[in-house]
Amino acid sequence: MKKLILSTIILLMLTTLTVFSMNDDLLNMYEPSTNENIEPDENVPLGSVLIRNSSPTYDIIALSNYDVSIYTENDFIIAKTSSRQLGKVSVGSDAVDLFKKAIDAVPDGGSLHIGAGHYSLSAPYPFALNPDGSNIFYSAIQVLDKDMYITGDGMGKTIIQLLPGQRSPSRHVAMVLIRGTRGYDPGYESFTIQHLTLDGNRAAQIDGQPHDGEGLILVGSERKNGLYYQLNLKNSWGSGLYLGNNGAGDSGTNEIVSVVVAHNCSAEGIILDTCHNSTVMDCAAWQCREGFVLYGNDDWQTRSPDNVSIDFCSTDSQVTVWQVNDFTISDLNMDCSQTTGSYGLMIRDGTGTVKYSFLTNAQTREDSTGGATYITEGSKVVFGDCILEGYFGIHAIGRSYVEARDCKITAPGGCFCTTDLAPVQSTIVARDNTCTGKELATQEGATFYKL
Repeated sequence: MKKLILSTIILLMLTTLTVFSMNDDLLNMYEPSTNENIEPDENVPLGSVLIRNSSPTYDIIALSNYDVSIYTENDFIIAKTSSRQLGKVSVGSDAVDLFKKAIDAVPDGGSLHIGAGHYSLSAPYPFALNPDGSNIFYSAIQVLDKDMYITGDGMGKTIIQLLPGQRSPSRHVAMVLIRGTRGYDPGYESFTIQHLTLDGNRAAQIDGQPHDGEGLILVGSERKNGLYYQLNLKNSWGSGLYLGNNGAGDSGTNEIVSVVVAHNCSAEGIILDTCHNSTVMDCAAWQCREGFVLYGNDDWQTRSPDNVSIDFCSTDSQVTVWQVNDFTISDLNMDCSQTTGSYGLMIRDGTGTVKYSFLTNAQTREDSTGGATYITEGSKVVFGDCILEGYFGIHAIGRSYVEARDCKITAPGGCFCTTDLAPVQSTIVARDNTCTGKELATQEGATFYKL
């Protein structure tokens, strides 16, 4: 119970800081003027700010006692409770069974500390994601039907690496699996994982098209109050962090992803799938197929507000919002100019706001993959105080509706564009924007208002 109370305090602290930060942004009307990047540095000091000086810092409360500890001593990796040793293995050997003993020994709502060191794990444990027993995934670490507080000694200090040859296109792997046991069982009431590095060792796996859900951390089931903090997620054959729903409709509520760096992921760096009242903040994603994804469901127009956000984040890859009915993107630094096939900020059937963001794509790619944005289907989006650079600036097609206010747009193909191979019924309303390049590219069926 002590651990559950502590985790709740942490979540309340972070939520309060987020509210204060967002209010401060609105007051100061922050406008990014540089295309800042951060490198995937594992040695960033704990509590430091990764993205911008204006983003909040966090003072996470540390536990002095843990229910179970894993640590290295001399040439051994040891797991023990406060009263007994659970086992030990040689440093450099497969420690997966030792980790399982440690996790099994943590009580519901308890804590696990993983000390500084390099831990190599295989992925021998199968799990059927579908209720009918199909869609088998293999894992190195499984946390099932349990609230837990997991902490390492820091990114780049506590490193858990997948052994070679664990993943292939016919053997799906989620390195860490967190969820309820059965298909629609509830997951956790409170969960924290922080201060460590997960390395998927992608070059030593059989790569290929990632299967949906594969990655370094896969979270499933209906759940609430998850905190994913100060993590380095690198070299994944799939996603870095996948907060999923496993086909169960609404999934995570009050999920916080903060100060997480995803690097070299074959799929998404960080994805939230049908989450509510959840945020990704002060995070970065480099060299991933997509940097950040907010994903919803076909009932996006009728369900309760999603209330999900991406704040103070950076990426060199596409950012996607798909069937989300209430989103906010603030202070996003996205530069897709060196990628292939990125659509910039791509929004399909999404309703929300994008503000104070720097959205960049290649001005020399004379098609949709050079656009700073790509808004389609039934989306309704407001852009405010953003800087957009690409072959297209605001590219709105389908039945989408876009308002752009006080934006600075550089786009040789059209600062405001509604062209597409298919018929369009889109609308763009522009107010007090600055355009460099061609102002308007439109086609029959679309509407443009300049106020």
